[in-house]
Amino acid sequence: MGSKARKEEEGMASEEAEAGGEATKQIEYREERPSSSSSKPRNLAGTIFACTLLGATAYLAWKYALDEPASLAEIKDGLGDLLDTAKDKWDEWDLGNFTNVLDDLDDFSFGDLFDEDPKLGDNTTLRWDDDYVRPENGGLHLTLRNALDDTWQSEFEYAVGDWRESDALVLTAEKVAVDHDCARVDGVMVVCNANFGATGWVGINENSIMRGAIVSSVAKMNEYYLRNANFDHRRYTMCHEMGHGFGLPHTDEDPYNRNLGNCLDYTDDPEDNLLPGEVNMAKLRNMYLTRRRRRIQKDGTVLETTHLIRR
Repeated sequence: MGSKARKEEEGMASEEAEAGGEATKQIEYREERPSSSSSKPRNLAGTIFACTLLGATAYLAWKYALDEPASLAEIKDGLGDLLDTAKDKWDEWDLGNFTNVLDDLDDFSFGDLFDEDPKLGDNTTLRWDDDYVRPENGGLHLTLRNALDDTWQSEFEYAVGDWRESDALVLTAEKVAVDHDCARVDGVMVVCNANFGATGWVGINENSIMRGAIVSSVAKMNEYYLRNANFDHRRYTMCHEMGHGFGLPHTDEDPYNRNLGNCLDYTDDPEDNLLPGEVNMAKLRNMYLTRRRRRIQKDGTVLETTHLIRR
């Protein structure tokens, strides 16, 4: 009987232990379940924030965008005006929309259109990265990507032909799809036209610089002024902006003094400055047909010598 009693006691103890284990598991399971009551305040706070933001947006639209309409009819009128304004802004941002360009430049002094030139006063000479320069084999080897529309093909061809007269440039012209957004491309000069609006400049060149050297270039023709301008204005601008793309600075920044006979000279009479001049060609030779050598002296002095490579 003692043995049987012990077995019964051990069986009961085992059942109690198992029951206790089950109870423990149930407690642990209940503790791991997310509390639905704790998430309610967060959901409520999020709802209140969203409603507040929506209400504030609606108030600002009513007050400023719709000019505080007092009736449903005024709200409709305000929305109509708002859509018209949005359309006008979209047209301004559409660089391929030429509906608002000038009829001509008769009411302008061409010389005044250099006042807003971002390169005004900056006569830094820039040089393309060495990856594109072969001093012993023609100098700067550069691809010009023609992203212009059909109205600019003659001006582009003339300018490329004029700059090819330089013995320091090896230029390859490549016709690509028209791009009024003028997206830059590494290692080339993109030439494009678009309606940039009344910026105060007829053309602009944007060189991308890395470690002090040009790695890409974009020459932009501003159709707001040039779409209906005469051929000389357009040809001069094309030559001018390409010159900046090769790294050349202005030769003179007074458009009303004597013309110097080159397209990097500001002028009020572009017909006198349509082509690159010898001063531009000489600078290109110094930039791309020379080999530079640097020597460091014992005292730390750096000596740089330049040798012109004879062709």
